Amino acid sequence: MAKREFKNTVYTLHYKHTFSFVTPRQLLESEIFNIRYKTTKDIHTVAERLRYYRHKKALRQKDAAKQIGISLSTYMSYEDVNREHYPIDVLRKISAFYKVDVTELMDEYHLFLCRGQGLQIKRLINDLKLTQKAVAKKLNVHAKSVSAWLSEKVRMSKSMYIKIFEDNILSNHNECSLESRISSNNLNFCSFGQFNRSILNFIAKP
Repeated sequence: MAKREFKNTVYTLHYKHTFSFVTPRQLLESEIFNIRYKTTKDIHTVAERLRYYRHKKALRQKDAAKQIGISLSTYMSYEDVNREHYPIDVLRKISAFYKVDVTELMDEYHLFLCRGQGLQIKRLINDLKLTQKAVAKKLNVHAKSVSAWLSEKVRMSKSMYIKIFEDNILSNHNECSLESRISSNNLNFCSFGQFNRSILNFIAKP
């Protein structure tokens, strides 16, 4: 507002506004992320699911960390796509903050752990009719490791989960064994047939 005093113009400040600006890089990242992913069904890692819900709330990492009650460095490590494992209790805390079911934050590997790795491994090897010893041999691990997975004393690594449940290495093993048995039976049948022909030829000789 301006007023004149003794032929001079005097300006006085009536309002003061403060704005918090988001840096262009952060704004661009959130915009691109929200364009790329419409729902969590398109997201296959825990890290990017966390980022998805954080961007939906228009929060910075430090704001999310403060609200959840963990350090900034810890939260930043959770949004690292190279991270393998997330403690279930922390995921529950984060899901409560974002007001979503905890499974919405999980990838296939963490769903596997949450639903009980021992039960799912046991069901698989029973379906494939494999012994723990056969499983250990195929996976190139000690039989005690298989036993520890089944009892859930040891958490199965993500790389091993992928090998078993995505690459289907145990199923492929059974198929190879079946093919080997078929080939072996064919060989025995051929050998038996050759033997019979030899006898017939011998008998047919004058």
